[in-house]
Amino acid sequence: MTETITMVPDPHLMESMRAVGYTLETAIADLIDNSVTANATRVDLLFSGSGESYVAIIDNGDGMTATDAQNAMRLAGKSSRSGRAANDLGRFGLGLKTASISQCRDLTVVSKKDGEIHGYRWDLDYLIEAGTWSLLQLSEDECRALPEFVELDKWPAGTLVLWRKLDQLEAAAGDMASGLDESMVRVRKHLGLVFHRYLAKEHGRSFDIAINKRPIEGADPLLQSHRATQPGPIEKIHVEGEVIELRPFTLPHLNKLSTADRQRAQVDGSLRDSQGFYIYREKRLVIWGTWFRIAPKQELGKLARVRVDIPNTLDHLWALDIKKAQAVPPPAIRNRLRQVADNIVGPSRRVHEYRGRRAAVGPISHLWDVVDDRTSFRYEINRNHPAVLALDGSMGAEGSSILESLFSLLEQSFPVEDVYNRLGQDGVHQPALVDDDELAVLAASLWESIGGSLGALVFVESMLNSEPFNNHPRARGILESAANCS
Repeated sequence: MTETITMVPDPHLMESMRAVGYTLETAIADLIDNSVTANATRVDLLFSGSGESYVAIIDNGDGMTATDAQNAMRLAGKSSRSGRAANDLGRFGLGLKTASISQCRDLTVVSKKDGEIHGYRWDLDYLIEAGTWSLLQLSEDECRALPEFVELDKWPAGTLVLWRKLDQLEAAAGDMASGLDESMVRVRKHLGLVFHRYLAKEHGRSFDIAINKRPIEGADPLLQSHRATQPGPIEKIHVEGEVIELRPFTLPHLNKLSTADRQRAQVDGSLRDSQGFYIYREKRLVIWGTWFRIAPKQELGKLARVRVDIPNTLDHLWALDIKKAQAVPPPAIRNRLRQVADNIVGPSRRVHEYRGRRAAVGPISHLWDVVDDRTSFRYEINRNHPAVLALDGSMGAEGSSILESLFSLLEQSFPVEDVYNRLGQDGVHQPALVDDDELAVLAASLWESIGGSLGALVFVESMLNSEPFNNHPRARGILESAANCS
């Protein structure tokens, strides 16, 4: 008969688990997931970098009994395959512990429920010294002496998670007072992004997060409230009796975005890097700015985003990791995403290609032409533009030769790489404004050169369809005045 040997993990396992890969932002977000699951309507993040540094997360959720709190401190206290409520943002039963010890060496949890207070503490230094898995139990007096316990005591029920011995933060920041302040700026931005639908009460109840009493505002990366955002139709994918919803959004062009809008949209540093699928697990953003290698990121697609809503009952298919920061779509879903990828990028491409041009009668005569040559392209000055024809006709044969040399030099030195780099960094091109007087001088010169051969009315209509007249609000009056037909 085969014998079994019970292998109890060494307490040093806790040290190894610190390297799971959490950042401060993802660690705190993981703890707030627990607050959502506990039906909290408010979460306070309080910290201090002076004296004994600490970070405290307090919620007014359901709280835990002694048994529940002990189980919460147990590694993998709940199976990842267990059934979960729709608002349960947990998965492996490891988040509280792994997220916390990734940032600190001393984790304390105090919970209040039905008038009773229960506190427990993992101290990594004590574990190593004792050589056993020893969870420290706190008395009520010890709980009440903890930093920020008074904030928990304001609520009839709730939980306090306290981090002390912040060695990871201290190593990264050096000076804890200023370093912790700077770190919390990133935390604020991250929480406003991943919980923006909860902060907007999309889950059906009030929910607020504050850092040192300053409320966090939600940051919707899809800009759904912007009137120029173009939402697409909702598509549904049925998998194992569950429904996954997809909805594409095309963001407004940069010229229509305020500074605040642009900051919300630039999730990964630039609009180009931020395009792609946005995966929401029970309305909590877990993955963003990726096409999952289904389609390449391209400049003309940088306004394309797709909201993908998945239920927590399909976690096993998405290979969601402990941090809830990485996921891989299953083959059935991946194939559907591939089918809609081109349709999603199309509207973004059209916004770029046709932005800002006013409708006009007949084709607009642009000063620059784009010449496609199979695998390459180039820009050439439009020799048939009325202004070019007028200038050429007034210079004679020798002048025309000089003019053609100048055009060739301009075409060869067109700064296309610089333009591409600036647009790739979400720069906004703002052409120099032509005032009425400058446009009047140009109109008079053109009328003098070519107006006689066209007639006044034909001249005016022709120029209205040519740059720079086509975009000027008072172009018609200026042209009619130059042609003496007003």
